[in-house]
Amino acid sequence: MKICFRSISLLVFLAMALVYAPVVQAETADSPEEVVKTFTHKFFMLDEDMADYLSREALYNENDVNRVAMYFRLQEQNAARRGLEMDYLKMRPLLIKTRVVEQDEDTAVIELSAVMVRSINPLYRIVGYVFGLIEEHEFETTVTAVKEDGTWKVGPGGFPLPA
Repeated sequence: MKICFRSISLLVFLAMALVYAPVVQAETADSPEEVVKTFTHKFFMLDEDMADYLSREALYNENDVNRVAMYFRLQEQNAARRGLEMDYLKMRPLLIKTRVVEQDEDTAVIELSAVMVRSINPLYRIVGYVFGLIEEHEFETTVTAVKEDGTWKVGPGGFPLPA
C-alpha cells in the first residue's frame, strides 16, 4: 500500500508541475511586450521602480538628469497645486493591450493601448461604477523597446516623461 501511495503522490506532483510550469515560464519571460506592460502599470501607478524598466537613453536626458526623479517632482508639485496628495494622481490600468508592430534582435516597436481609472478604494470604485461616477481614461501610444545588457527596456518616447 505504501508503494502505491508514493506512486500516486509522485504522479500528482508531476502532473501539477507540468500544468503550472508553462504559466510560471510565461510570467517570467523577458519579452518586450511584458516589459512594456510592466512599465505601463508602474508608470501610471507612480511607482519609482519604473526606472528599472527604462533604457539609459530614456532614463537620462542630455544633461544627465534623471527623468523619473524629475517626473515625480513635477507630479508632487501638480498634486500640491491642486490641494491633493500624490496618491490621488495614481491611475490603475484595468486593461493593457500590446501588439508588436516590428521586432528584430535588439529593438521592437510595440503599439500600446490602456484603459485606466483613478486608483481609489475598491469599495468606492464599485459604488462609482454602479452610479456611473467613475471616469475611464484611455492611453494609446507606440513604444520602442530596446535590448540593453541582455534585457529588454523601454526606449525613449512613447510616455510623457519630462525632457
